[in-house]
Amino acid sequence: MDVRDLEYVIAVEQCGTIGKAADMLGLTQPSLTKAVRRVETLLGVMLFERTSTGMRVTQAGVQFLARAKRLRRDYDDALAEMRSIRTGEQGAVRLGYSPSLPDGLLVASCRRLLRERPAARLRLRRRLAKELLDSLRNGEIDVAVMPLPGISAEFATEDLYEDRLAVVADAKHPLLSRPRLRLSDLQGEEWLLPEGHITVRQSLEDAFERHGLAPPVLRIEADFSSEALFQLIAGTNILTISRCGQITRSAGLEPLKLVVDGLELNRRIGLVTRTGGYLSPVCCRLIDLFREEATQGNMAKWL
Repeated sequence: MDVRDLEYVIAVEQCGTIGKAADMLGLTQPSLTKAVRRVETLLGVMLFERTSTGMRVTQAGVQFLARAKRLRRDYDDALAEMRSIRTGEQGAVRLGYSPSLPDGLLVASCRRLLRERPAARLRLRRRLAKELLDSLRNGEIDVAVMPLPGISAEFATEDLYEDRLAVVADAKHPLLSRPRLRLSDLQGEEWLLPEGHITVRQSLEDAFERHGLAPPVLRIEADFSSEALFQLIAGTNILTISRCGQITRSAGLEPLKLVVDGLELNRRIGLVTRTGGYLSPVCCRLIDLFREEATQGNMAKWL
């Protein structure tokens, strides 16, 4: 099978129609249709059902396309590795990182790399955890520094440090004067929270539900925490969940004295790569630098 045929069937799945996929690939529709049929004939199964609205992936197609995407990534990795061997180029490092990553760790590690390797180039992507995993899966980034996902053979993970989230509020919030709070004491309070699919929000809502409480009252929904958002809730009674450090303190926010009650707020932050994926020498060096910088002393300063 021609490697290009894999690219063609993947494009059809992504675009949903032969016409859109042909436009994206710069092919004519008859040529692309012929390529899809060629693959289906070789496999002996139908990958797509032709409908009035486009191309629907069959059950066999779902299984084959998952393997085709892995084969394409492995092929791209092999080309990148051979190119590195042939040219000796340092190349670019495509680094994804979570908004929860302290700026100090990111800056210190990347600055050292740029000083050591003048030819190195960095491509930085600040994304949420799910987006980072999708980007790794699709071969769009080489390594991510993020809250570590659950065990999966698809990804290789390595711990860098642990941090703890807290429920924080404006320093003048009435709840801060209370020495011991339970989730029931937060009933009816307004919140700034991430979108519903984000783990920390799901954990909060699950904890409320387990204790027979109504869901948290959502006042502001945002992709991730930032200094601007903290400034937005400063001076109000709105609560949020955040790593309690320099950024929250500078905004005038303080952690509540909350008895956890089943709300998991400990996190492992670390390095995530694709299992068996190619990592260039310069990427490996950046990973080493993150390990070296993520010392207990440094993290106490940056968190």
